[in-house]
Amino acid sequence: MKGIKLPIEWVEKAEVFLRNARRNYDEGVYWLTCFSAHQGVELYLKSLIVALTGIHPYTHDLVELLDAVRAVGIEVSSEVSLACELLTPHYTLARYPGKRVYSYTSERGRLCVEYAEKVVEWVRKTADP
Repeated sequence: MKGIKLPIEWVEKAEVFLRNARRNYDEGVYWLTCFSAHQGVELYLKSLIVALTGIHPYTHDLVELLDAVRAVGIEVSSEVSLACELLTPHYTLARYPGKRVYSYTSERGRLCVEYAEKVVEWVRKTADP
């Protein structure tokens, strides 16, 4: 799948969320770090799906988005799958006080940024190996 052109409007928005995740981490706002990391990954995955199919699933579940990528014949590593599985809950749980099953700590924030970076690197390499 060489030379896939990721839609720039998706990538630009994704990059804003990823920059915000890093900034939120530096500021100690770890719940927002995790949410922003999730959003950046979601938009990158959707950009890949749009580039491949012209449409995207209407979901915030990163595992479902990976399933859509697999459905068009792209292999997904277990590392990327795990990163998406671990990031997915933060779309909802980070935003609703009282619903948290996680403590949003420096460690969790750092891990969310790292997971996001792994997935984004994979999307970029998949689009243009």
